[in-house]
Amino acid sequence: MRQTSGPTPASTTSPAAKNAPERWHIGNRFAELDIFATGAALHHARFHLPGGKTVSPMAEASWHETGLEGAAGHIQTIGGEWPCVPFGTTAHDKHHHGFGSDMPWQVLAQDDDSILLGITYPAGHKVKKLERRIRLLTDRPAIECALHIYVNEDCVLPIGLHPIFRLPQEEDAFAIHAHQHGRVMTAPQDIAPRDSKLAAHEVASETGQVRRKDGQSSNIWRQTVQLGEEIIAISDSEGHMRLDYVAEGFCADLRWDAKDFPNCLIWVANPGLQAISPAPHFQGIGIEPVNSYFDRNDLAPDAELAGGVTLRADQPWSCRYEISCSLLDTQA
Repeated sequence: MRQTSGPTPASTTSPAAKNAPERWHIGNRFAELDIFATGAALHHARFHLPGGKTVSPMAEASWHETGLEGAAGHIQTIGGEWPCVPFGTTAHDKHHHGFGSDMPWQVLAQDDDSILLGITYPAGHKVKKLERRIRLLTDRPAIECALHIYVNEDCVLPIGLHPIFRLPQEEDAFAIHAHQHGRVMTAPQDIAPRDSKLAAHEVASETGQVRRKDGQSSNIWRQTVQLGEEIIAISDSEGHMRLDYVAEGFCADLRWDAKDFPNCLIWVANPGLQAISPAPHFQGIGIEPVNSYFDRNDLAPDAELAGGVTLRADQPWSCRYEISCSLLDTQA
């Protein structure tokens, strides 16, 4: 049973099943969550809102306790949120979403409402090590995450964050607010998922309408139940996305610095991962701040489109971002 407050020491953590990933727990009166060693991913986030309402906005795979034979580490533990260094498929790392997404991290420090984890990359990799701090705010229902990247040599790498939220299946139960942004485009044909229902390389209208393969159109902000598995790129984001869980009376906000991640990918898994054997149906919606060309930088037409963060060997690169929840009727 999970604690309702305080950490679960790493030395005493015992997985619920032999295949379950090692995990730790932090919590306070506003929020609580688990952290899996694989990917240093936060999972099972619960936000305690005014009036005694507790909400869980993050998606979680059904196979966490039993494992998924033959799947990559981040697919074994998919759901929640984790950092991707480098993001997507690149020539720099054989792991999709980077070595740190598939491998276990170590706890470096922990107290009641925060945890610091780290991972060292293999010799010869451009990345030397990563550190990640997850902290529960003490004045409201919010999680603050910080990522620090240390590299062995000056380089430019695609970097991204990978929160995956729950995706309600009822019409009018869910809405996305992308705030200020530039062009919104579906993935080109060579990147689009096999089970996509949207036409490839389509630009969304100002209201969010996108042409489908069947010739009709769907509103990607409010008609997610009509979609399949999709990858949609938002350019020039202001660094704020809000998800309204209309039927449940709350909203989840993701905020980041747009200078760090100027774009945002939306991965609609409705369901997703069907093309990745042996992954079964997984449902969720990834809201992924990135400096990247979709999640296939190896297919970028040129270096400018591939994007990336400029990293220097003489100083770490750092970013901070926040996931919070509030009652829907209090959101401006």
